[in-house]
Amino acid sequence: MKFSRIILIITALISFWSCKKTENYQVGADLRDSVYIYSKELYLWTDRMPDIFDFKPKNFSTAEDIISIVKTYSPVINGKNVDKYSFVQRKSDWDNISAGNRVDYGCGYRFISDNDFRISFVYANSAAGKQGVQRGWRLLKVNDIVPDQSTLSQLSTALFNSTSVTILFRKNDGSEVTLTLTPQNYTANFILDKRVINSNGKKIAYLVFNSFLGGNNGKDTQAELTQAFDFFASQGATELIVDLRYNGGGYVFLAEYLCNLMAPASAKGKIMFTERWNSRYSQFDVTSYFDNSPSKLNLSKVVFITTNSTASASELTINSLRPYLDVKIIGTATAGKPVGFPVLPIIMDRSNPNANYVVAPVAFQSFNANNFGDYFEGLTPDKIQKDDVSRNFGDVDEACLKDALNYLTLGVLQRESQNLKDLSVVKEANEVFNKDYYGTIKLVNPKIFVKK
Repeated sequence: MKFSRIILIITALISFWSCKKTENYQVGADLRDSVYIYSKELYLWTDRMPDIFDFKPKNFSTAEDIISIVKTYSPVINGKNVDKYSFVQRKSDWDNISAGNRVDYGCGYRFISDNDFRISFVYANSAAGKQGVQRGWRLLKVNDIVPDQSTLSQLSTALFNSTSVTILFRKNDGSEVTLTLTPQNYTANFILDKRVINSNGKKIAYLVFNSFLGGNNGKDTQAELTQAFDFFASQGATELIVDLRYNGGGYVFLAEYLCNLMAPASAKGKIMFTERWNSRYSQFDVTSYFDNSPSKLNLSKVVFITTNSTASASELTINSLRPYLDVKIIGTATAGKPVGFPVLPIIMDRSNPNANYVVAPVAFQSFNANNFGDYFEGLTPDKIQKDDVSRNFGDVDEACLKDALNYLTLGVLQRESQNLKDLSVVKEANEVFNKDYYGTIKLVNPKIFVKK
């Protein structure tokens, strides 16, 4: 989208300030200045930030340095700033990420113990997907590297920064295979699995949803969600499990759409969530309401599967439904991102797209109908359970799915303290391989960027 209106507004403000100062700052003249100008104007905690003349962006080496400092003006909880999410990057890179266009091996990775390293998910059209790699396969060797806690750096380099990799896998059936993977261009499929499971006489829909992004500004993913819920309805599903364990977020409108697919009839016309911006842009504060127009299933409850990679638009979906459905969370606490941002272009050189960037400073916080939105430490699960990467999606013996099925059919949901011990062993190691975070992104009509 074109954000010409906001660019003009902020440039005008800076021009006004520059009349009173000896230094001149202007959007598009210097990337470091531009990043700070946008951040100071839109940042949710802008009142904590110094003005640009005191901050002096040109004293820093890169735009990334600027956004890193901006994050430090956010509130601190348990010794850490809550803003881990604001970013700046090349526009061409962002365009590919948001459309799901990738060049990599096409899978995720996760430790389940100190030396047990597994495939956590696979995109069907990727190099790994085309060679039949599946979630649950164990990586015994990556090139000549034996995966364990002492080889994290070498593993990360081999899997994310190499032109090819040879991996010895042990499949879920116990057989072994060696495959050589080369990064390929592909478009990710963000619905990784959809099926209806017959369990104790109930038909339970199961959806593995990996991102609220996608081509055509998310419209392609919206179409996939429609098809999935049409399928669930055609199969007579009466219960629903939504697996968001690696879903790092994306477009707000897709979260709204998914909420409407699941909402009960009683929610129609009621508050879904409210967004609150900083005092400079309070005219952006908006409340979204349920309309239920795409609703396919008559649900009274829903189970979500989560991990600490479940963030942003995923959390927004869960939190928005809680006042209206019996919502249960199985897995581990979510990432803790009740905030979002518009992604704004910075045009440095119209003749060279690689010289242009986007900046996304955290700009708003979301609250549900009960006015709850302070979950910076994550949404707490009703049942703590490990991410059982030893089994594929849809395997009814996979720990999280098994717990979800037991709850929906038997009403059983019991905490197990042992799971906490198991989870703590590999938490830090898995952070190295948590690469699929996106955020909650607001597609904003530039016409609303008008100061009152």
